[in-house]
Amino acid sequence: MRIPLLFIFLTPFLAISQINQTDLNGLRQGFWQKNQPNGQLLYQGNFKDNKPVGEWKRYHTGGQVKAIIGYRADSDSADARLFDEWGKKVAEGIYLNEKKSGLWTYYSENVKIAAEHFQEGLKQGESVRFFETGETGEISNWVAGEQEGNYSVFFKNGNPFFQCKMKNNKRNGLCLTYFRNGRVELEAHYVNGLRDGEWKYFDENGNHIYSLIYNNGKILNPGVRDSISNLQMQKLEKGKGTITDPEKYMDNPSEYLLKMNVYR
Repeated sequence: MRIPLLFIFLTPFLAISQINQTDLNGLRQGFWQKNQPNGQLLYQGNFKDNKPVGEWKRYHTGGQVKAIIGYRADSDSADARLFDEWGKKVAEGIYLNEKKSGLWTYYSENVKIAAEHFQEGLKQGESVRFFETGETGEISNWVAGEQEGNYSVFFKNGNPFFQCKMKNNKRNGLCLTYFRNGRVELEAHYVNGLRDGEWKYFDENGNHIYSLIYNNGKILNPGVRDSISNLQMQKLEKGKGTITDPEKYMDNPSEYLLKMNVYR
């Protein structure tokens, strides 16, 4: 059976002509794709009446799949899986009207490291970070994208390391840090993100060793702070370790734990 030469020549043209098409009303229909400046694909998928339908793929600059998004029929929501350049899944969740919605789960080396909830693209509700072995490392609470309520960081054995009250994305109220044995190391207070009132420091046996006094972020007894800093430096020089560092956990307690390798 012979295939007409005209059909052979027309087939590539017909295939190309069916890509990136709009109808008489200007609505995108059928298969669409776009390339990056380097020639690699940027995305590809199908439209129906100007809305994406079915499975869509987006790509990294090197051509690897960056995201697989499945648009639900007769819905504005889509299920998404995101991948790194090596093909490992880094996140999965739902988009609603192109904004994150509901539960999103994050991964590192295919291990779950975090779970967050979203509404209208903003964090809403509880967010949890996990150790690589599955234990809870951090719990925070969010309202419309701002941190609110209780914030806790944990040692890997489940004991608390840091606890604080949050309001309008700032520390507000009592904050506590703990030694591994469960005793309080520091009792601190904040007002609208500024240090305020008496900050009490304790040793691992529960004995009060010194206090720093703050008012609206300004320290009122700098002499105590300076003497403690000098003592810390002396102990460092002698190789005997340090006493409590007032700043070690305040900015980012969970990152501090990671850097100091005390999650284990």
